[in-house]
Formats: sequence, C-alpha cells, structure tokens
Amino acid sequence: MKTNLLYAILFLAALALQQESNAQITGQNPLMATNKNNGYDPILGKLPVEQDDLLGRYQIRGWVADGFYHAGAEIRSIVTGPVQPGGFPANLQLRTGFPDLATRIAITAEGRVGVGTVDPGFDLDVAGNTHTSGNFFGRIHFDDNGSADAAPGAYTDEAYFERHALAGFATAPASTTVDGGLFTLAPGGASQDHQLFFADDGLFHRREAAGAGSWGNPWEKLLSSGDINGTPNMVAKFTAPSSLGDSHIYDDGTRIGLHTSSPDINFDVDIKGDTKADGSLTVTGSAFVGSALGVGTISVPSGFKLAVDGNVICEELRVLLSPSWPDYVFGADYQLMPLDEVEKAIATHGHLPGIPSAREIESEGLPVGAITAGQQEKIEEAFLHLIEMNKQLQALQKENARLKERLEKLEHGE
Repeated sequence: MKTNLLYAILFLAALALQQESNAQITGQNPLMATNKNNGYDPILGKLPVEQDDLLGRYQIRGWVADGFYHAGAEIRSIVTGPVQPGGFPANLQLRTGFPDLATRIAITAEGRVGVGTVDPGFDLDVAGNTHTSGNFFGRIHFDDNGSADAAPGAYTDEAYFERHALAGFATAPASTTVDGGLFTLAPGGASQDHQLFFADDGLFHRREAAGAGSWGNPWEKLLSSGDINGTPNMVAKFTAPSSLGDSHIYDDGTRIGLHTSSPDINFDVDIKGDTKADGSLTVTGSAFVGSALGVGTISVPSGFKLAVDGNVICEELRVLLSPSWPDYVFGADYQLMPLDEVEKAIATHGHLPGIPSAREIESEGLPVGAITAGQQEKIEEAFLHLIEMNKQLQALQKENARLKERLEKLEHGE
C-alpha cells in the first residue's frame, strides 16, 4: 500500500512538472532521469534492457494547424553493446529533419563523435563535406588503400591522403621504397589532378587531366638536398636521372675554368687531350697557343692577334694584305732601281732593298704577308730587268747580224 502510494505521488509530481512551463529540479546534486526496463516478471522482477534497445527519447514538439504536435528535434539513446551486471555502453543521438527525423550527430560510449553516421570509427568521423572558417588543429588520417592505383576520375574536388604500396602503381616511380604516403589533390574545374608520393628515397610527382581513366604522365622526382652532391662554384650536371653532381666547368662569377677548379685567367682551359671545333671560332682579342708564350722562348710583340709557341701546319694559308699586292711595279711611273744601285745597296746593307734583314727577322719575326709582297716586288723588278736585258740582247743580235753580213761582203770583194 505504501509502495503504491509512493508511485502515485511520483506520478502526480511528474504531471505537475510537465504542466509547469518553468518547472525546475533543484538541490545540491540535481538529477532528471528516465528509467528503461523491459517489463516485469513475477519471479525475476524487472527485466533488464538488451543490446539495441531504445533507452528513451526527448522530443521538442510544436502544435500545428492539423491538430497535432509535431517533433522538430529529438534526443535519444540506444544500447550499443552487451548488457553486463555493472552497466552497458550506449550512445547519444541528435535527430532532426523534415518530414521525418534522422540521426545527424551520434556520440558513442567511447566518446567518438559521428556526423552523418551512428557508428563513428574515429574521435570525429564526418560522413560528408566539412568546412572550417578558423584554424584546424589535429591529425590527418591516411586511408590504407594498399595497392589500389585509383584513376584521376576517382578523385573529385578533394584532397585525399592514403598509404600506398610502390608495387601497386600501374607505372611505379623510380624508388626503392616498399610503402609510402600518397597525397592526391583534385581541385576540380579545368585544373589537373596532382599526386605526390612520399617515398623513403625522396618525393615523386605526377599529374593528369581531371576525370581521366588512368595516369598517363610519368612520375618525376622532386630533387632535394639529398639528391645533390656538388662542389662550390662547380657547374652542376645530371649524374643520374634524378641526381645532380659536379661537371667539368668551374665558375666563381669572375673566372671560368674547363677541367680545372683553379683557373689562372678569366677563361682557363686545362684539357689533357684534343679539342675540336666543328664550327667557326671568333676571337676578338689576342689568341695565344703554347705553354711559353710571352716568357722565355717567345716574346709576343704588341699589336699581334695570334701567337704560337711551336710549328704550324695547314693545307692552305691565305693572307689578306693591306696595302694591295705590288702590281704597282708594272706601272708606267714606277722608278725601277738600276742594277748597279741594287749592287751597291747589297754591298752596303747585306740584303735586298725593301727586304728585312736577318737581324730584323730574328728579333721581330717573319711577317709572312709583308715579306711575300716584298719578294713579289723584287720578282717583278727582276722581270723588268730581264725584259730590258732581253731587248738589249735582241738589239745586239740584230747589230751583230748586220756586221756579219758586211764582213762577208768585204771578204768576197764586193
């Protein structure tokens, strides 16, 4: 009897709280609870709840013109695990929707929060798109997709992180890793899709048109400091398809050296072998060939463009003279030096007039163009002397013939 009376009092109190819009539960440790059981057995008493039982619901309703209260939102809890003597795991669901309510947010007994899913696999599991207007703090999950080489068309307007096996790519990057991190960026629109593969031995990149059925472009390695092994001021070259090292060119911003890292002059070539130039070679300054130029055996006169310490051989040597070739010797106004004066000049100076002496050649070198022109001048002068002597010889021959004819006539008494 007392028990039934107590139940009646509690029932009336609950009705009073429901009718009172400003009802409150007060006290040092206020508690408002709903209790769920699965009925009453005369022997066992109250029957316990079971897994998947709905523990209770709290709906927020509103009166509408059809004469009914309709729910706009609901909070409910469902038993999610085995029921044990000490309790059971359950979740908390927030449901909204129109016309039917659907679970939007679920909080599990482990504290995981699911948005759009009642079974979150992570501390925060969102089934759908997310947006953050402020800062993001936390970790990014990598899906373990193993060896699935998904085509660009599988990624739509997203950034996607995966763990990927190197052997799983249809065309694998030139890497020695086994597993690596794969990042796919698919901005959408007219942009291309990009992938970065984070391997043990570097970072690799490939790209393809968005929506393509496969990745056609090859992987390219992004060079890092680990792929570069060089010496300061040495120009780099590819020592392998994806690594850089020293070439044979040195450049410190002032001096350039070929096959030398310590050039003595602005451009220093130290090649132990032959050098070939198939095209033209233009030198605007002076050119020096040999090892003792300007020192010791050869003293390079100023004003010369090419100096060679050694022999020179060629199939043809052409010299462009300035002034012109000495055809002036055959001019009508040319003053030909008489042979007796030539004889006196030779006796006095020991060389032909207009030709450098042996001492000059020894000290200044042999000017090929000038000496050739001078020799041609002497040859032409010699021919003029020969022509004049031939004329005199012919005149003497004629005079000798006349004298011989007169002598024969005198001998015959004519």
